Amino acid sequence: MSMLAEYNAGPAPYTSDLWDAVRPRRLGILINPQSGTTQHSLQPLLQILDRYKSAIHRLVVGPKDVSDALAEMAAQQVEVVAVCGGDGTVHAALTALFHASPFTVRPPVVLIAGGTTNMTAADVGMEGKPMRALERLLAWSDGRGPAGRRIRRAILRVDCGPDSTPRFGMFFSAAGIVHVTRVRRATRRQARSGLMRGGLGTAVTVGRYLVGLALGRRVVEPTPIAVRLDGELHGTHNYLALLITTLARLNPGIRPYWGKEDGPLRYTAVSYQPQDLLRAAPSLISGRPSRYLTPEAGYTSRNIHEAVLQVETACALDGQILTSEPSHVLTVSYGGEVDFVRL
Repeated sequence: MSMLAEYNAGPAPYTSDLWDAVRPRRLGILINPQSGTTQHSLQPLLQILDRYKSAIHRLVVGPKDVSDALAEMAAQQVEVVAVCGGDGTVHAALTALFHASPFTVRPPVVLIAGGTTNMTAADVGMEGKPMRALERLLAWSDGRGPAGRRIRRAILRVDCGPDSTPRFGMFFSAAGIVHVTRVRRATRRQARSGLMRGGLGTAVTVGRYLVGLALGRRVVEPTPIAVRLDGELHGTHNYLALLITTLARLNPGIRPYWGKEDGPLRYTAVSYQPQDLLRAAPSLISGRPSRYLTPEAGYTSRNIHEAVLQVETACALDGQILTSEPSHVLTVSYGGEVDFVRL
């Protein structure tokens, strides 16, 4: 594995201030009609948009749709970009904004929870159902309504190799988290209740795995990963879970990081078969330091600027699988920052 490149320290990942609706703002809205919640409310959303002719909206499904729509919006001098979709749609929008850079000045982003899990929107997006959120957003963009809160966050950049396109997002995962994500997708499709398709179902799935692990069951396979953090080699170990994020909390309210270092990225790793998992779980989920959460016991959390990982299995960014090639090297680093607006 090659040495890490030099890096510049990024800003603090969590800052916010008020942003008044003092004047109309040119608004562009990306809507994914196939996202979990949006597909059930698409027509009412479009009817609302029909009343606001100044807002540009485009239906998007894949990354190319998103990139093309953002390029068109940049040409039409859009000032604020809204995304109504799930975590995958947000990931595609961030990648287009940071990699293709269609805007001369990167616009603020508003997230409407139009997916099923909506982990990113739950942290930095608008509250409420898509139709009500859209109504508030359109009124604000028209110069009316209450002030919004602008939240500046760091963004992850993931490079999968010299010939790959960099990807940008807010939640990178490896090892057992990817396995649980795949299982969760299958259970979500089978769920009959809206609650079980959302955050509650995710909590139940994670809880089952934690109980199984605590009882000594082999519910996921060990994942060997070679880790280098900010130039410091941590060797190759088997991991149960590994994540890197700039989200303040994970849906439904989990905050599994407790590092004190000065870095914009939150890194947490749990070794395979960690000690005292049941006793450590409450502190692990809430991010409260305890005598159980130690590297010697298998729990590590740090604030970093860059991680280089050599992995043998698939990894994911915002729930989207990055690559499943055997023995590949990934670099997860500070990729810049974006202003999110909550109303």
